[in-house]
Amino acid sequence: MDLTRQQVLLHRIHQHELDRRTSDATELAVFSLGVQDNTAGAAVLSLAARLKAPSTEDFTHTWSVRGAPHLHRAGELKAFSRALWPWSDADARARAARPKVDDMLAALRHIATAMRSIVTKPMTKGDLSKALTPLAPQQTVEPCRGCGTDHVSDPIFRLGALPAGLRIIPEEKTVTFERIHGWPGVPRITAGFDELIHRYLTLHGPAGPSEVASYFGTTVRELKKRWPKEGLVEVTVDGVAAWLPEDVEIVDAEPPDVRLLPPTDPYLQARDRDLLLPDKAAQKDIFRILGRRGAILVDGEIAGSWQGKVVSGKRYEVTATPYRPLPDLLPETELLAQAKGLDDASVKSN
Repeated sequence: MDLTRQQVLLHRIHQHELDRRTSDATELAVFSLGVQDNTAGAAVLSLAARLKAPSTEDFTHTWSVRGAPHLHRAGELKAFSRALWPWSDADARARAARPKVDDMLAALRHIATAMRSIVTKPMTKGDLSKALTPLAPQQTVEPCRGCGTDHVSDPIFRLGALPAGLRIIPEEKTVTFERIHGWPGVPRITAGFDELIHRYLTLHGPAGPSEVASYFGTTVRELKKRWPKEGLVEVTVDGVAAWLPEDVEIVDAEPPDVRLLPPTDPYLQARDRDLLLPDKAAQKDIFRILGRRGAILVDGEIAGSWQGKVVSGKRYEVTATPYRPLPDLLPETELLAQAKGLDDASVKSN
């Protein structure tokens, strides 16, 4: 099967449920990998693009994929922790961004075990880091220019949170952890990573090992060691080889007129950015290292970027940067305002 770029985009829009709005948040397909969040509460904006009445109340907030903050279904966290646990030292070094550290897997297990033992009551990230550093293997500690002290490397600290069975309390302004009750302990081995590959390819496929490796923060070489030997079918996208789960059918969706996707939206997490957005200048605008922009999805294509802010404590204002003429964005902006509990909305253009 040879698919075109347009066929792939319309299929993904359907898989991400952007071609319709549903009622049940817990059934959303994007929660198969979690919905990335940030301190500004971006996850609820992702839900607003898919739900009639978005809410994050039924989900658990923790650091998971790539150590980034995500919302997950609470009942899936134990299995998710086992599936995300590194399968080798090389995999652990890649995820922790510590390429020269020996026995990184043992160090990560030590860190996660210590984090679990320390957090016996709600504890801020700063207090946990301060208590953890004296207990950590020296190879995981590094000087921090920002706070002027030595502490456990931030990527390692983040990777330790989920296997330690820690959740983030969403009501707290400062990142504050508490224990997830009934936690079985730090995983001993990886179990279920094949299923995560299947889930990635279901949402973001067709794709290949390089995209999946990038998403999970490992190397292509390590990822290929875990690539499923069955359950996938090979296709081509404009002549380039890619893979889909064999139980997933390509759907020719009817794209939505417009959706405002926040910078961390699951749809934008696909690693084949040249397919999502071929224009290099537009890529540079959307996928910034700092100050990333949201994407304006119009008729199945990213037609501009946007930024949002709360004005006077009651109005949500979207500033749009169009790549081509845009439709009226106010109705979608009003939905985002409602999701954030605000009464008013406005739109302006750069």
